Order: sequence, then structure tokens, then C-alpha cells
Amino acid sequence: MLKVGFVTNYIVRNGPGNVILNLISNLDDARYEISLITLFEGNDTYVVKNLRNKGVRVYECVTLNRTMCILSRAAEFEEIVQRENFDVIHSHGFIGDILSSRLNLPVKRITTIHNNMYEDYLDTYGYAKSRIFIALHMAALKKLDECVCCSKSVYDVMKQHLPNVSFIRNGIEPTHAHSVVTRAEVNVPEDARVFLYAGVLNSRKNIVWLIENFVQCHENDEYLLVLGSGEKEAECKAKADDHIRMLGFQTDPIAYMNISDVYVSASKSEGFSISVLEALSCGLGLLLSDIPSHREVVEMGQDVYLGEVFSLDNFKFKLDALRKKKIDKAEISAFQENELSAKEMTKQYENFYIS
Repeated sequence: MLKVGFVTNYIVRNGPGNVILNLISNLDDARYEISLITLFEGNDTYVVKNLRNKGVRVYECVTLNRTMCILSRAAEFEEIVQRENFDVIHSHGFIGDILSSRLNLPVKRITTIHNNMYEDYLDTYGYAKSRIFIALHMAALKKLDECVCCSKSVYDVMKQHLPNVSFIRNGIEPTHAHSVVTRAEVNVPEDARVFLYAGVLNSRKNIVWLIENFVQCHENDEYLLVLGSGEKEAECKAKADDHIRMLGFQTDPIAYMNISDVYVSASKSEGFSISVLEALSCGLGLLLSDIPSHREVVEMGQDVYLGEVFSLDNFKFKLDALRKKKIDKAEISAFQENELSAKEMTKQYENFYIS
């Protein structure tokens, strides 16, 4: 039995956390003994409890802090890894990768690169700090056995800097809402065309620009649901008109996708958006900014129309193009299940675990 230890800052049901949870749920527990090491506080207690009920060993570090992990040893983490004698360490994120790179043990070290750090770090930390963090992260990645990018578009960037890099596209489980939301509850007509955005409201997601352009371009029967919170929330509310519903952070975004027709995002940078995959699972068409990972998804739809990508100067043109096309929810949902499933993603990762 192969002992696999996943490493992340904390475990919640979003982004990289969903990738970890999907991998765990699709690995055969007759062949793998699975553990999860979380480095800092912030865990979703329900997720941790559910994992433990399924037989996953969850180690919650309590003595670590981010600065010390970057600058020096992380004794608690190292003691867990040494004691448990893992065959594979699969890290996710900057600090997890740094800690994994320092291990002096006979263990295979794999990471998933969830973003284009050359864009993401710059936008998050500014020029000076991003240069430092990129240098530290790249030095750590070069010491690992395999760096797996979450999309081909991220791989196309990272292969210029890393010799030990490949890609496996993110995949998800079939989506299921935990509640029922009606259009009446969000004050949207039953016969309207409903667009939806779900995510953080910040500058990298370019949400203010999206709202401004939707206000300028929407027709009388078109509405936009915005799920999320963040630093740009007040500005978004100020820019919104009566065809936009600012709904705040929602614990069950799938329930809102189920009453929507099109998923829209003007993000400046993405690794391989889980929200986009969830939207496809719900059968939503896509109206996405023209960045590499968004193009990658839309261009995968060779035999089914998935949607449009837009640039900053042709949003209205691409919105018009989408209006003229038929969005077949059943075909889109089937495409996601066949091409971007958690089961297929896990099979590809297993090849690295056992090689």
C-alpha cells in the first residue's frame, strides 16, 4: 500500500482545496493510505471531520507560522513526515513546496502549480515582493521530483523555467447543490437570461470592469448575479444597476448556477478555474476574458459550443455572438464529465505516484 501525504496551508472547499479533496475521494483506499497535513489555522472543521470519517489521517499543525516556514525549519511538519514514512508527498502552494523541498528523506515529492506565479504574485504582492517570492518558489520547485501544472496554459509558461514540469488539467466531481434557490428569490424573471459570476471581488478578478461593461451592454431581459465578497465590493455595488444582484458570499454557489444560463468572468489571471469547471458541470455557457487558461477551456469544445472569450475592447461584440448561439446545457454538462472529470485527473496523478 502506497502512503501519500497531501500538504496545504489549510483545507476548505474552494480552489486548490477542491483539487485535493477530489484527488482524495478518487484514490482507491485499498491501494493508498492517504493523509492530509495542514500547516496553519483556517481549516473547515466540517471538511476535516468528513475526511476523518472516511479514514483519512488529518494532521493539523499548531506551532507553525508563515514567516518561520519560509526562513527556517518547520519542526512539527518535518516530524510528522519522518514519523509517518510517506512514499509520496504531494504539496500544494508556496509554503508547502518550500517545506517539501527541504526534506532530506527517501520520499517522492510532487507539487501541483495552481497559478501563473509571474502574473498572480505580481498582482498580489507588487513588483518587489513578487520578485523575491518567485525566486524562493522557483528554487524550491527545482528540487522536487515533479511539478504538475493545473493547465496547459500554466505549463506553457513554467516549462520555460523548470526542467521537471508537466501538466494535468484540473477536474471536478459532478456538481450537486445542497439547497434550492429560485429566480423569484433573487428577484429575476423566469424568462430572463441570467449571467453569473462567483469568486472574490478584487482587482485580479477585474470585477468592477465586468459590472461597468454589463451595465452598458445588457438587454432588458438580461441579469447578472454576483456571488462573493472582497475589497471591491463597495465599488461594485456603487456601479451596479437594477439588472445586477449583489448576493455576497454564498456557501452553495451551485444552487445559483442551477438558475443561471451563462458563467461570466473578466479575470486577469487564472490557473484553471474551478468555478468555470463547476459552471460547465451545471451546463452553463461561458463568457470569459481572453487569458490563456480561459482560451484553453473554450477551445476544448471542438464538438460542442461552450461560449466566447472577450478582450477589453470587444465585450459587446462577443456578448452579441453568444446571444446568437444555442447553449445546450445537456451537451455542455456531458462535455465536462467526459473531458474534465476528477476521475480522469486522479488517474493521471496516479501515474506519477507509482512511477
